[in-house]
Amino acid sequence: MDNSKQTWFLVTEAVVLFVGLPLLIFWDLVPLPKILVLVAVASYCGYQLWRDPTFGRGIFSRQSSNNAGRDILIRTPLVLAGLVAAIWAVNPEQFFEFPTQRPIVWMVVMILYPILSALPQELVYRTYFFHRYGDLISLRYGTVLSSALAFSFLHIIYDNWWAVGLSFIAGIMFGLTYKRTKSLFWVTVEHALYGCLVFTLGMGHYFYEAF
Repeated sequence: MDNSKQTWFLVTEAVVLFVGLPLLIFWDLVPLPKILVLVAVASYCGYQLWRDPTFGRGIFSRQSSNNAGRDILIRTPLVLAGLVAAIWAVNPEQFFEFPTQRPIVWMVVMILYPILSALPQELVYRTYFFHRYGDLISLRYGTVLSSALAFSFLHIIYDNWWAVGLSFIAGIMFGLTYKRTKSLFWVTVEHALYGCLVFTLGMGHYFYEAF
């Protein structure tokens, strides 16, 4: 495939995956549970990466890179403070409601969320997005911004602006982590940590429907 055809193929693929599919889900035109759609898309992306000779498969397992764990620990109190402030300002009655009123379900979410939601999302929106489309974006932080916008747009399926806005902010942080570390492991850890905080502190109802 020549360069022009390859470029058009990648652009078409990106539009289908990151614009078309979220819109179809938002309009209830995909007759499948949303978690299955996410797993299917992640499987497609994983397969494409696996068969791509230019993709370094060590990205799947790389763990120690550029003090990523330390950086995430430094950011976590700031994220925690921001979430607490947002919950207290908007829905103080929701504060810690999930773990206190539904502790068993909360524990199940804490266990399954990193595996069934954070990991496939990071495979698609960071590992796949950066490798597949990075060469098409010339700006220094263009891939970070583009992946954050795509990640944010996905969350229209929740039908509320909190999900879209928080996902954009989170997408910027995850994109910066991935750009610096090229580690699916660490960006998944960060995503899982912040996501579990969202559910635990009382904003999970903005993210229930999709996964």
